[in-house]
Amino acid sequence: MIELIQLYGEEGKYLRIIDYKSSSKNIDLNEVYAGLQIQLLTYMDAICKEEDIMPAGLFYFSLLEQMIKADKKIEEEEIEEQIKKNFRMKGLILADVKIIQMNDNTLTSGSSKLVPAAITSSGTVNEKWTNGVSKEEFKILQDYIDYIIKQIAKEILSGKIDLKPYNKNGKTPCEYCEYQTICGFHTKQNNNIYNYIEKKSKDDIINKMKRRSQEDL
Repeated sequence: MIELIQLYGEEGKYLRIIDYKSSSKNIDLNEVYAGLQIQLLTYMDAICKEEDIMPAGLFYFSLLEQMIKADKKIEEEEIEEQIKKNFRMKGLILADVKIIQMNDNTLTSGSSKLVPAAITSSGTVNEKWTNGVSKEEFKILQDYIDYIIKQIAKEILSGKIDLKPYNKNGKTPCEYCEYQTICGFHTKQNNNIYNYIEKKSKDDIINKMKRRSQEDL
């Protein structure tokens, strides 16, 4: 289930998208670059273009039942605190103090218990504990989503149906696929190769996205 929430700030309206999952999930920009994890960013880009609204964040909320383990007796307050910590949303937020506080209006400093962000005691974004991007970087992400969707559309219209499952750190979807005999993918025949997903830093990925999206200009 996906929830769209409008937030109101001094500069106008912002949009927060929350995807409620039955598993633990986070946004990996390396997967976004590979064209795998584009759902929430596609929604965000489409709505921002249609409405007079700006992106505030993309989040996953895990609905998994929380089990707290401890090697000693702990108080109920500690258990509740740990459960709240485990329910903290994962994802990507606009790295701006005002936006962080709009997403968590109880936060003045320290790490948020709701979103993947933190504020220093001096009132700035704590980049070490914040999974965020600047407004300029969010725009690059949106431009790249435009680019990748157009590329996918071109491949569909041209009839391109190459067998190219992803490979991330040795893990592939082939491990769970029930149609391997029909697909016939094998790296030792028919020039089959994986779509290898690199592990690049946020800055490297953002720069690669910027270069790729500019190819379409």
